[in-house]
Amino acid sequence: MTGKIYSRPVIPILVSLMLGIACGSWLPGHKVYAYFVIFVCTGLILYFILQRKTALILPVILFFAFGYLSLQPWVASKFPSNHITNFLDLRKWIIVGLIDESPIIYKDRLKLILQTKTLGEDKDNNFPVTGKIRVTVRGNFPNLSIGDKVSFTGKLRSIRNFKNPGGFDYKKYMAFKEICGTSYVSGKDLIVIKRNSGKGIKKTIADARSRISDLIDNTGEGDKRGVLKALIIGDRNSISKNLKEAFNRAGAGHILAISGLHIGIVATVAFFFFKWILSYFKYFLWNGLTIKVAAILSLFPVFIYGLLSGLSPSTQRAVIMVTIFLLTFLFEREHDPINTLAIAAMIILVVHPPSLFSISFQLSFMAVLAIIYGLSRIRIKSKNRKQVLFQLLKKGYLFLLTSLFAILGTLPLLMFYFNQVSFVGLLANLFVVPIIGFIVVPLGLFSVLLYPVSVYGAAWCINANSELLAKALDIVVWFSNLPFASIKTVTPTYFEICCYYVLGWAVLNLFGIHHENAGEKDKFPGGTHQIDNKVKLKGKLNNSRRKKVLAVVIVVIIACAADSCYWFYNRFWHDDLRITIIDVGQGSSALVEMPEGFNLLIDGGGFSDNSVFDVGKSVIAPLLWRKKIKTIDTLILSHPNSDHLNGLLYIAENFNVKSVWANCDTADTIGYRKFMEIIKKKAIHLPEFKEISRTHTINGAQLKLLYPAGDYMDNNNRKWSNLNNNSLVIKVEFGSKSFLFPGDIMTKAEKELVAISGDDLKSNVLIAPHHGSRTSSSEFFIDSVNPETVIFSSGWRNRYRFPNQSVLKTYRERGCRILRTDSHGAVTISTDGRSLRVLPFCQERPKKVLNE
Repeated sequence: MTGKIYSRPVIPILVSLMLGIACGSWLPGHKVYAYFVIFVCTGLILYFILQRKTALILPVILFFAFGYLSLQPWVASKFPSNHITNFLDLRKWIIVGLIDESPIIYKDRLKLILQTKTLGEDKDNNFPVTGKIRVTVRGNFPNLSIGDKVSFTGKLRSIRNFKNPGGFDYKKYMAFKEICGTSYVSGKDLIVIKRNSGKGIKKTIADARSRISDLIDNTGEGDKRGVLKALIIGDRNSISKNLKEAFNRAGAGHILAISGLHIGIVATVAFFFFKWILSYFKYFLWNGLTIKVAAILSLFPVFIYGLLSGLSPSTQRAVIMVTIFLLTFLFEREHDPINTLAIAAMIILVVHPPSLFSISFQLSFMAVLAIIYGLSRIRIKSKNRKQVLFQLLKKGYLFLLTSLFAILGTLPLLMFYFNQVSFVGLLANLFVVPIIGFIVVPLGLFSVLLYPVSVYGAAWCINANSELLAKALDIVVWFSNLPFASIKTVTPTYFEICCYYVLGWAVLNLFGIHHENAGEKDKFPGGTHQIDNKVKLKGKLNNSRRKKVLAVVIVVIIACAADSCYWFYNRFWHDDLRITIIDVGQGSSALVEMPEGFNLLIDGGGFSDNSVFDVGKSVIAPLLWRKKIKTIDTLILSHPNSDHLNGLLYIAENFNVKSVWANCDTADTIGYRKFMEIIKKKAIHLPEFKEISRTHTINGAQLKLLYPAGDYMDNNNRKWSNLNNNSLVIKVEFGSKSFLFPGDIMTKAEKELVAISGDDLKSNVLIAPHHGSRTSSSEFFIDSVNPETVIFSSGWRNRYRFPNQSVLKTYRERGCRILRTDSHGAVTISTDGRSLRVLPFCQERPKKVLNE
């Protein structure tokens, strides 16, 4: 391996391993081909070794195949017959298992990972099983810890995704954690069979974390308590949602995740402490062992802190890099930061390949890589390098550059995963990092070390730390409250992310080449005639390299321009009508994209309690951002039931909503009150229902408000009037194609609607009223609409049993094509006014659902 590609041999091997793992996720199940590639490559490598020849590309292919195979146990597993995957969604079981990880308390719920041991139909009839499940305990629950044996009665539920284009693959995310099912139980029904009295490593660490957490709980208060837990033991569950958002808006969210900053501080303090202690021993001084022994001893606090903090991927990376760095003192070798980073990544991926898909892993490594590479291209020149002022300015300059490169390096990933960019991060970190990183963290760790010796002393340190932390939190909140602190962004594609990093590399190299040339001239102030042939040759090479880099810049700019044109066409220049019936579980939501970019969002789905799961934030907003949509021209609420309303709260608050349509109905719910507060706070146009025009022509398409009548609130004959029956009924027409959105109207309202609209109801595509309830879809309504395709928006195995079997039968007998979001996922529709294309996200419906 003598080629230039192997000047840092770990890097090409690491890249090939990562590509293999990624390919294993995208195209699982082809292990035979991977084994064949490994067999062939191994044979060829052995042949080249015997022939004393180099095989540059073969190791890369070999590790690609290794990476592919390494992920298959998570994405293409073959479970034994007694695995819990074979008992999901069947009936209630008596479940017995061991708590595998420290339980997490989230608001009024306890979440724990259970290693199942037995399932049973009753106490006397059980059988052994394997596999992990996530259990959510509601209400009052007992104190539990890792290793406790518990029992409860409940259903084993399969893990399902919201099936929307580009949506988060929650099922695969849980599979990477080896969790194959979920279950729910009331705290009073959870039985502790046996407490764990063992003292294994996991138990010892969990107990230590628990004691430290209790110490902080007893001495800290409010948000300060939650942040201290995050900084010392890596537990961020006690931090309020508002404070987390404040850190993110201020660009300081990375401080809450234990990473290189925290581990580096621990290593630095420990190293200089041990070096100072060892300097008093003549034996170490005479034998030149002071630095080497200090480096070895420093590993212990680094490992202990890493274990206490929970060893997230970012912590693992930091611990490995610091370990390698300290070992360079032992072996007296020069430290190569990029190679060290690559080795850390390689170790993590070999031990746990799914780490590649961890947000923490990606952000952590990209931030460090950007810092290392960015600083390597910077040259600081001064004639007075030994002056104290210069050294101070240099350190401040490097600190700013470090923060800048970390922010720029993680920018596209933050946009991809969180759709948020902070504009004040550089300034906020200038104040917050020194306080938290160099005072709060060391003092917090000192309190942990002091705890076994003096509880009073540890408590005093925590209290003092809380006061210092309060100042830092005030700074964070102040920056986050600035009106320009951050913005929500659309989601970049993988292509755009690659273009960004290639362009960043090119800019840094152009900057670096410029300084290299300047440096060569500084060596010969007498003029160019003093430059020898070597310098001339180096100048030519640099000029050649500069031209290549400029060529890369031009290519990337052209690619970005083409990409921009593509997305402008998809967003604003298209001349067709597009509709997406979004999979929001048990609820309803539809995105209508009119020609030339005008768009409507009809309902937003939602659960009764947004604090448990926010459909708007986690399902609808990501879909809109992936379509490069930040503006909703008209947001339509058919009626204020939570399964239509609550998903709109996040959209109204975080998108540019120009107008809201709603009927006259109100609801005495938290969701409705908050919705109206957002509309008022953001000054969104909310016309009176009777003032809304019944027909709108938008870029060649027609939007009709068919129901209810403008004066329906004054009609005393509508004794059957309720939230469902008062739903807005919207019809969209484009050319010869039309689409009907009837909300949750029921039979009485359907009858009135038919009387009002008559033949105008006829539509090619119907969104089934009231999710397919048997109280809707009356025969006279169906005859009036006469749809070709009917789409049911409902949750998988919902408690209402929507859609009703009799309703499905009625539509089938009329020859309608039936699509369901619970089995087909999102349904995308497009038409040019003449032809119609209806595509479900999942092409085939599971047999279980068909036979229900």
